[in-house]
Formats: sequence, C-alpha cells, structure tokens
Amino acid sequence: MGQHTASGEPAAVSAHRSGRGARWWLVRGALAVALGLLVVALVSQWNDVRESFRLLTVGSVVASGIATVLAVGTTVLSWRALLAGLGAELPLRAAVRIFFVGQIGKYIPGSVWPVLAQMELSRDYGVSRPKAASASLVVLALAVPSGGLAAAVTLPFVSADALTSYWWALAAVPVFAVVLYPSVLSRLLALGFRLLRRAPLDEPLTLRPIAAGAGWLLVSFCWYGLATWLLVRDLDPEVGGGRLLLLSVGAYALAWTAGFLVLVVPAGAGVREAVLVLALAPAVAGGPATLVALVARLLATVADLVWAGIGVALRGRGVPGPGPGALPEEPAADPLPAEPAADPLPDPVTRR
Repeated sequence: MGQHTASGEPAAVSAHRSGRGARWWLVRGALAVALGLLVVALVSQWNDVRESFRLLTVGSVVASGIATVLAVGTTVLSWRALLAGLGAELPLRAAVRIFFVGQIGKYIPGSVWPVLAQMELSRDYGVSRPKAASASLVVLALAVPSGGLAAAVTLPFVSADALTSYWWALAAVPVFAVVLYPSVLSRLLALGFRLLRRAPLDEPLTLRPIAAGAGWLLVSFCWYGLATWLLVRDLDPEVGGGRLLLLSVGAYALAWTAGFLVLVVPAGAGVREAVLVLALAPAVAGGPATLVALVARLLATVADLVWAGIGVALRGRGVPGPGPGALPEEPAADPLPAEPAADPLPDPVTRR
C-alpha cells in the first residue's frame, strides 16, 4: 500500500491538495536562489559605481530611483491587462504579488524562470498555468515593438548615430508586430500548447488587451526615460530642455530593446550599457554616459528588490480561493496513482 499521511490520506493526494508537490518546491527553491543572486548583483553593481557617485547629486539619484520604481511597477499593469483579455481577471494586489515575486527569477541564467514562477504562483489564485504563461510571454514579446516605437519617434531628432549602429533593433519591430497580431498570435499559442500536449486557451487574445498591454509598456519606457534624464542633467550635458528628455527616453528604449534581442547575454548585461552610452553621445561624453548606464542598471535592480519585497509582504493579506480562470482547463498530464479497492478515497480528488 502507498505511503499515507497522519490524517490517513495517501501522501500523493495530500501533496496535491496542499499544492506543495515537486513543482511547488522547485519554483520556491529557484526563487530563493534568484533572491540571493539579485543581492549579489546589487552589491556588484554598487562596487562598479561608488567611486563615481560623487558626480551625481543625491536629489537626482533619489528622484531617478523613484521614477525607476514606477517604471518597473507599470509593467504589472501590462501583464494584468493581457491576463484579463484571456478571461482571468485578478485584483491588483494579487497581480503585483504574482508578477514581481516571479520576476526575480530573471536573475537565474535562463529566461524561463520568471515565466515558470509566475505560472506556479498564479495557481494560488485560481489562474491556470497556460493563461499565466501566455500573458507572461506576450508581455515580453510586446516590449520589443513598444521599446522600438519609443526609440523610433524620439531618436531621429537627437541621436542619428545610435540608429545607424543599432538599426537592426528597430528592424525587429515589424516582425514582432506581425507575430502579435491577434489571429497570428492565437495560432502560435495554439501550436505551442499542442506541442506541449496541453489544452488550448478557451479565450484567445483580441486586439484590445494587446493594445492595452503595449500602452502600459510605453508608459513604462517614458518613466525609464525620465529616470535617465534626471541623471544625465547632473553631468553638464551639451543639449538640454525637451531635446535632452527625448534623447533620454529614446536612448533607454533602444538600449533595452537591443539588450533583449541579444539572447546570448543574460538580461542584456553589457549590451544595454554599450547602446545607452552611444545613444547619449550627443549630450555627454563616454565616461559620464557609462556612469549613467551603470547607475540606471543599479536602480533597476533596486526597483526589482523593492517590488519583490512588496509582493512578499502582500502574501500576508490572504490568498483567495480559485476564481475565474481556470483550474479545470488544465488536463491532468500527471494523474494521481490509483489506490487499491481496500482503501478507497471517500471523495473524488481533483488536481489543485
């Protein structure tokens, strides 16, 4: 006879009912590792900039940090809009917890960890893994045309050299736009779930949630641009006013897009900084621009830590039971082992 818990339930059933199977522990363990790597990255980035920090004023750094926290925070609104478009509406508090606790997984090499973490955390709120995964992947895909659009409408006026060197980042924008067209996207998602032997989504994404998701990401890039501008203006830039603000928005958007597209480099490390330095060339020399790039990455890491902390703190407010979205939609790919007739279960057991 199989192993039983103290309450008399088979161990496998107890694990499924509590939601703490092998996948649960794997994701939580990975998040703990990611948090450690995030702290290591934070210390390393601080060591890179502390000697040059005196070139910036405290007020500008604090204001830039606040703008960066708002930029990072805005991305959850994009994910939440896409999830709602898939028929799984979440309270903002729940979305913040799932998205940002899951996001620290990006500090583990391999781009899959944030998506896996968000899939698993979403189950606590009654959202199926396919829906959570679809929203997470579409947010990543939407960031490329959103960043490319922000760069395309700002940089031609202030940093032509950057566009000449990194035109390929903008060339990817129409490709992603085609992929994200609702009918094309629905077919691609259906193919992906078929290959994974999962049930297809019952509610395909339409243009409205995709446009809403892109809109929130554009707002996020504007916040990032403002954060960059607050740092650059401390360094006696050669241009000022609205031109410097446009340059800052476009430079950061191009740097983020190029870094994302270079898949062999985790989180665009090095690529983003190089592109940002070149894009800021009309305003500041290479040395000061490098300082801005390093401080911008440091502040983004701090913002990740801030939002992850907020997400963890929200856990204490209670987890709701299953809501709209979807637990029954997932097929039982790994059914529970049958128990002998001599020890029947009193009730049917469903997957959590």
